[in-house]
Amino acid sequence: MKKIVSVLIISAMVFVSCTNTDKPERKTIGAATDTATLYQCPMHPEVTSTKPDTCSKCGMDLDKVEKK
Repeated sequence: MKKIVSVLIISAMVFVSCTNTDKPERKTIGAATDTATLYQCPMHPEVTSTKPDTCSKCGMDLDKVEKK
């Protein structure tokens, strides 16, 4: 019984610690308009934002993406 309770408590703690509702809204490059300025993580190109921010995966500053 103690093992089951311990497993449930640990599972609940892991679930709560992995849930982050404070993340800013991210957009992909394909969804952005032509006039929008995009910022992208140099290590994780899938992480983008329309404003200067930090990467949600590694914490690095996002770099401004040049339109081609």
